[in-house]
Amino acid sequence: MRMTCELKLVNILPTTLDTREAAIRLADMVRERNECKQIVLDFSGIEFISRSFADQLYKELYIDDKDSFDIVIKNADAGIIRMMDSVSKTQTKRRVVKTTHLVTSYDDLEQMESFVMSW
Repeated sequence: MRMTCELKLVNILPTTLDTREAAIRLADMVRERNECKQIVLDFSGIEFISRSFADQLYKELYIDDKDSFDIVIKNADAGIIRMMDSVSKTQTKRRVVKTTHLVTSYDDLEQMESFVMSW
């Protein structure tokens, strides 16, 4: 049975989270708890997160691993919530766009002119 796990961030990370590396480290810690279906990130005691931290955390947990587990944010102050919210609005997984182009050959200039002028 998969359970809920809680990570109290102030016990494992600095109170100011301002690097992409810190976000990757946190995401790795979350992934290590593969027995958990829901991960609660307790932000009590965390004073600040930078946009780069929030951006990387969002990419790591909400885009790359979105189907592996549910993330719950707990005890985050308004500034942290605003930062996560603003970053979430700018993140989308890129879709591959496949395009094919028709290549047409002509035996002579008249055939090509006929095609071009038909528009």
